[in-house]
Amino acid sequence: MLKRFTVENFSSFKEKNSLDLTAGRTEVLQHHIVNFKKVKLLKSAIIYGANASGKSNLIKAIDFAKNIIENTLNNVNTNKKYFRLDKNSKDKLTEFVFEIEIDEKFYNYGFNLFLDKKKIHEEWLYEISSKKSDKIFSRKDNLIELGKSLKNKSIKNRFEIYAEDMKNQTHQLFLSEIAQKKLDNDCIQVINKLYKWFEDKLVIIYPHTKFNPVSLIVSDTKLIEQFKKYLKNFDTGIRDITTIEEKDLKKALKDISDDIVTDIENDLNKKDKLNVLLTTPEGSFIITKDENRDIIVKKLGLIHQAEVDDIFELKDESDGTKRLFDFIPLISKFNDDFTILIDEFDRSLHPKLTKVFFELFYDTSNKTQIITTTHESNLLDLELVRRDEIWFIEKDKNGASKLFSLNQFKERYDKKITKSYLLGRYGAVPIFRDFNNIEME
Repeated sequence: MLKRFTVENFSSFKEKNSLDLTAGRTEVLQHHIVNFKKVKLLKSAIIYGANASGKSNLIKAIDFAKNIIENTLNNVNTNKKYFRLDKNSKDKLTEFVFEIEIDEKFYNYGFNLFLDKKKIHEEWLYEISSKKSDKIFSRKDNLIELGKSLKNKSIKNRFEIYAEDMKNQTHQLFLSEIAQKKLDNDCIQVINKLYKWFEDKLVIIYPHTKFNPVSLIVSDTKLIEQFKKYLKNFDTGIRDITTIEEKDLKKALKDISDDIVTDIENDLNKKDKLNVLLTTPEGSFIITKDENRDIIVKKLGLIHQAEVDDIFELKDESDGTKRLFDFIPLISKFNDDFTILIDEFDRSLHPKLTKVFFELFYDTSNKTQIITTTHESNLLDLELVRRDEIWFIEKDKNGASKLFSLNQFKERYDKKITKSYLLGRYGAVPIFRDFNNIEME
């Protein structure tokens, strides 16, 4: 689980800003908390702010750091990603820090870098507790220092060689370098697990993201039943899901140019196993392979009324229903240990549906977290969400984003806060200028 994320000098964030998912002292809505002895973590953070305040930039900051960890600096676009409204920011360090729970232990992992030079300056990993912090490793420029756990006799010599090899790799993180070697040694399991958290457990969904598990519908009966259940419960009018099989890829994609279809076919033929959702103007196609490695094309069909012999396609549905096809697979992850970031959760969704989704999440989730940006004021309900789960972002007079929690306002737990927010009591709302002086031609 994510305990805290801090960012500095990235996009609209100039100074250090932190999103803290440590629970406050309030005793309300205890099922929103995961308890780790002396540390209690929140299951959600819901972030409000005016357009262009920096909400999406917070999601992008976490995504950017994840991208560097997985792909190295050489494969990441760093051009002008620093805070551009200060002429000195180009030459300043950009920093990302994560505090993460893994196996009921807490770790502080972070790094800073010069974006313009594509050069990592510092990197560190510590195990932290209320009483102390134990270094696992730290790095400054070319010097890497190993903590006690990595000085174990069984791996000490090997790690000293790795540290020496990293001296000229200013684009590569030490965490990534070690994790990608997939070494089997108890002393470095924390490095492997931390890397896997970024790779597998940190899920980021943008408004344009298509969540791939939809493609599993044809082969996963449990997923089919899950979709049918929630599409009905969310009142989409859809009563059943079916597929129409078409053996010939070119026939299925008849409205796409032959050259593109040939490229797709050549790419698909290279793969032994296949389960792909392909969305075109003509509909959504699920492409798989049978036991003979022949390509099978199935078109996703949606049935609204059993007594009417008509099958709809996903392209015929509302934007809200299409958005649900991205979100429903997430419900299966509520009982696991994911940190899911969703930018503009409420896009195309009815306010009541948004609220019902969060009620379902809080009632069924285990250690999974949802961090989302939204404009949906229907979630500003202290009977639904804790005070410390509500966050705001606004820009100061210099155009820098500032992140802060509703918790600092010490509002009563029974207060109706929606009106106060819309009236600007907490900030983070649009400020409209006087339009009376604008002349219309």
